[in-house]
Amino acid sequence: MSWSDVEDIQQALDEALSKYQWTQAAAVCDGLIRRIHQEPAAFPEQAARSVLASLRGKRQFALIVRVAEAILRSGQTAPRVRRQYAQALIDQGILLAPESILQAVAAESLAGDSQVAEAHGLLGRIYKQLYVNTDAPASRSARAFFERALSEYLQTYQLDPAQHYWHGINVVALLHRGRADGIVVSQAPSPDDLARGILAALPAASTDPFELATRMEAYVALGRFGDAERTATEYVEHTAADAFEFASTLRQLEEVWRLQPDRSPGSTILPLLRAARLRHEGGALEASPAQVDEEIDRVRHAASQLERVFGDDKTVTLKWYETGLLRTKSVARIEKLTGKGHGTGWLVRAKDFFPQGIAGVDASQLLVLTNAHVVNETGSADGLAPADAQANFQGLGEAIEFGRIVWSSPPDKMDATFLTLKDVPTAAPIPVSEKKVALTKPPARLYIIGHPGGRDLELSLHDNLLLGCNERLLHYRTPTEGGSSGSPVFDADGWRAVGLHHAGGTFERLDGTRPPYQANEGITMVAIKAAIAAT
Repeated sequence: MSWSDVEDIQQALDEALSKYQWTQAAAVCDGLIRRIHQEPAAFPEQAARSVLASLRGKRQFALIVRVAEAILRSGQTAPRVRRQYAQALIDQGILLAPESILQAVAAESLAGDSQVAEAHGLLGRIYKQLYVNTDAPASRSARAFFERALSEYLQTYQLDPAQHYWHGINVVALLHRGRADGIVVSQAPSPDDLARGILAALPAASTDPFELATRMEAYVALGRFGDAERTATEYVEHTAADAFEFASTLRQLEEVWRLQPDRSPGSTILPLLRAARLRHEGGALEASPAQVDEEIDRVRHAASQLERVFGDDKTVTLKWYETGLLRTKSVARIEKLTGKGHGTGWLVRAKDFFPQGIAGVDASQLLVLTNAHVVNETGSADGLAPADAQANFQGLGEAIEFGRIVWSSPPDKMDATFLTLKDVPTAAPIPVSEKKVALTKPPARLYIIGHPGGRDLELSLHDNLLLGCNERLLHYRTPTEGGSSGSPVFDADGWRAVGLHHAGGTFERLDGTRPPYQANEGITMVAIKAAIAAT
């Protein structure tokens, strides 16, 4: 029977997406596309809807387009499938092609079909985006985009205000944006009355995360910023909310409402949503030290404001985000004295690794830990000698030369070197986990902060599944590049160091099974401490 294994395909895709394994998700999609072209029967509608929805949750829009095109060519032309295809195009900034698709869906679907309202809402989204992109409210074309967007949203909302609340909140947002841009709309409803009506219609207990997003937006419209902040904290904790929801809400608040990170309510809500999006999409944060400093200030301000009203338990996501940002201060690019990047190192406290003390080193002194193949006594095996290297703490604006090596183990053992510094950096040492890393279900996630490719600091948060571990080694999928050698490998909760990254490539599996796999490899903190104790 054709497509009898469709549930297995969905399960494989969901597993890859839940683990942020984008390469594996693409491979599942490639296999599905080949099957679609080979099978005589059209791909089942329900299966198509599920596959595309899973990809949307993790914002894999390019994969949605490829899979949806294959599904449509197979003869499966259900309105929802076409609408999902159009939405993926819109989310990639392609605005012309989906317009005709959505118009056809709206025209061909039966009255009362939910896809009619969805299609009109996405047409409104196209024209709203065109208005925002034009950024010239006095121009004729911008006014036309504004009016068309308003019409699409308003007419759909008025057909069924209880169900089409997200169309209604877009009317509210557009009217506020238009007023700010000097656009006068005759016979327009009061945006405040609309916002109050939407709040009254929304259920008290929200099961759909977009209901919370809508409620938050309505509070913003009415100037009820405390209620907006409270709802935002509920939104980011909603178990059904994923990267797609958070990114969509951020776009609306930043582009249409033009909330600013330096004043309420943007000063609290925007950092909260950015942190939630980063954690849920498994993306990578790339920012200059100045940008990191600005973001830390914003996160701290947001946390202090929210804690004052809602308590500590409502700011977990912000605290996690702030901790990761602060860890960047303690990570250095290992450079030649010319400033050319060579690897990564990070600050540790001497007594965390040398509890019995070490000659000439105070227990509270800060050391730099990196790979032996990055820095070693003789500068052999492409490494640098201490006298030829420096630690550039970009987050601090401090480049400090090394003193001496206090302990080192060659690349075929611990691949670790501890060095003193000729000056004291103003960052804190990175805390080291005392626990052994263990495989769990679901598998743990690991994070890396380093200087891939010799670039500025990056937090690597995606495709980061722990694959295997033993007393000495960690294997994980966290993506790295040349220059990441010597980076700290963090656990998922407290940003504590559990390993020292040192290599990537094809490795034998640590459990002895076959075949070998592509992975990155780190040396465990437990193994390094044991090796030090044995010397």
